[in-house]
Amino acid sequence: MIRHKFLAAAAFGLLASLPLSAQAQSMGHMGGMHGGHSQFLMLLHSANLTQAQQSQIHLILDSHKAQMRSLHQQLESLHSQISDKLLSSGSVTSADLKPLVDKASHIEATLNQSMADTALSIRNVLTPDQLSHVAQVHDKLRSLHTQVQSLMGHGAPQDDGND
Repeated sequence: MIRHKFLAAAAFGLLASLPLSAQAQSMGHMGGMHGGHSQFLMLLHSANLTQAQQSQIHLILDSHKAQMRSLHQQLESLHSQISDKLLSSGSVTSADLKPLVDKASHIEATLNQSMADTALSIRNVLTPDQLSHVAQVHDKLRSLHTQVQSLMGHGAPQDDGND
């Protein structure tokens, strides 16, 4: 029960801190920085964490939450400003959007680095055996994902029947 609450809180806390583009990636994409980070937290479920490890990870996530929330709010504000410019009357040029896009890119880079730092801190809590086990689970999930994509016709060349 406590484990499920912890994992749910960790996943929610991380997802709430991601930029909107990263949220979409983490929902439908296995891999990449954004999706990979969220997936990493989900993989912790298979690590059989001790109470002490759960507490450490909770502290790590809490310590990064305020910064992540602030960056996420700044990014949302920039996205809103970009939308307002694009939807306003009159002409809009790339030069008009460039300062906002540059700021958004900088904030996204900061978010990515912060997520990487958080993931490293969490990784350091795991024992070598837990890390090995999580890596094995990850490999199995990746294989399953590849199989599903193949079955669904994604990622494999389509046969056009003209051989």
